[in-house]
Amino acid sequence: MLVALLAMLGVNLMVLVALLVALVARKRWLTRRQGAFRGAVRVKAGEHVGMTSKWRRGYGYWVRDVLVWTKAPLLVRTVHVATDDMVERRPAGINEVKRLGEHPAVIRLVVGDTTVEVAACREDTDQLTGPYSPARTNDLPSGRPRTL
Repeated sequence: MLVALLAMLGVNLMVLVALLVALVARKRWLTRRQGAFRGAVRVKAGEHVGMTSKWRRGYGYWVRDVLVWTKAPLLVRTVHVATDDMVERRPAGINEVKRLGEHPAVIRLVVGDTTVEVAACREDTDQLTGPYSPARTNDLPSGRPRTL
């Protein structure tokens, strides 16, 4: 029925198929990136361009201390969050974030005067914390830098 309606309106079906293939390929590319995780993000306090105070779904990955967030459902818009510090890591409250599994984890990030919360499922906690993961902070070299 929908295909017939679109054909009557003069929409080229090959364009729709190409768009659908492009969206599926983009999602596959995002989910297979190293360190990528599925989650939700919101601004807790303050303002950040491209984010609201309601939980919004998408995919994220870390590039050093910058969280690159790709917004769902079309996965074509990205928001870059240059973080200063991770303030808190906690389990999500009951019905706080939906569709992220049984016990999602939430981290609170400081971005200048703004506080941003990012949630992901329990299995993606290492990717969620990114550069603030305890395993990564212990691997940092200490003392005098080596010279070659």
